[in-house]
Amino acid sequence: MLEQIWNWFLEQTALLVTPDWGSIIALLPVGVMALVLVWLFLTFRRFRAQPPARRGKQRIEPRTPAGIHMPGPSFSPVFAAIGAALLLFGLVYGGWVLVLGGIALVLSLLYWLAEGLRTYDRDTGSTALALPATVHDGPPPGVHMPGPSFRPFVGAVGMMILMFGLVYGGWLLLAGVLSLVFTLVGWLVDAVGEYGQVARADTTGHLENLPAPRTPSLLLSVLAVLFVGGVLLQTGILPPKSGSVSAVTPGGSAAPSGVSSSAKPAGSSTPAASAATGDVSITAQGVAFLDTAVSGPAGKPFTIAFSNQDAGTAHDVDIKDASGGDLFKGEIFPGVATKVYAVPAIPAGTYTFVCFVHPNMTGSITLK
Repeated sequence: MLEQIWNWFLEQTALLVTPDWGSIIALLPVGVMALVLVWLFLTFRRFRAQPPARRGKQRIEPRTPAGIHMPGPSFSPVFAAIGAALLLFGLVYGGWVLVLGGIALVLSLLYWLAEGLRTYDRDTGSTALALPATVHDGPPPGVHMPGPSFRPFVGAVGMMILMFGLVYGGWLLLAGVLSLVFTLVGWLVDAVGEYGQVARADTTGHLENLPAPRTPSLLLSVLAVLFVGGVLLQTGILPPKSGSVSAVTPGGSAAPSGVSSSAKPAGSSTPAASAATGDVSITAQGVAFLDTAVSGPAGKPFTIAFSNQDAGTAHDVDIKDASGGDLFKGEIFPGVATKVYAVPAIPAGTYTFVCFVHPNMTGSITLK
């Protein structure tokens, strides 16, 4: 009973660690549309709750404070958005669509860069002689400049950990997701604080900056713990491996000492690690398959004797087709133990087998 509960828990957490990316990508347009609708609803409610405008019906022409240059309107953001959209279409459909999307994004960004350089050259040419001799103590009156922040740096660290997780998967991917969530939530809190100060100045007439930020030692420590913990869990160093070895006597009784909880009595469907046999033998050790190229019979049911030699670490064997779908999905169980899988008939060919819990564990099986 406890083993079934534990296996169910591993399968549920594995869905979070190694999600079905195809289904998630297919749901992205729906999620974006839902976010847009929520944003429009909240914006509409905010406008409805605002008091009547106090500036009259005539539009006020915006005037930039003295010494501040604001660039004029530009279509570059629109072109860049179109280029990014074409690139996303290319990532979905591939082929020439991907090439055209990449070219469109590069051209739009080059146009934006050229426009920015023209603006920069015009600014430096017209204001070079008017620069003050000394640096002023703050921005001009009426202009609010947010203070320095560590958020871009810690956000980059969180994104780096997430990139490691996308490459290696498993626990490291979970650590990367948590790291990025922590950094973005902190960034959002700072942005809300800045917005609150500006909104408060509309009524008080006095704009106060947030206090100078301190080094985020606690957040950096949490990110370091998440990264190191993800590496230790992904490589199988944690949880620590037990020194005991499962053993079952020929009569079916457990050995008097050093018996693992995964040992089964005589007559169990899970034989001891040293006694199980099958048409195909696969061994996992050190969070990797030792047998990366195996063969078996095609067109008829066969058995796989899977030996998990990683104590306390759960593995299984899943056979995938060419599109990544499951032809066979084995039961997840922790080591040290061995299970014999009954695999249904599969047509002849070469297929990939992976561990559902650790996608970095792969091998190939040839059926003939």
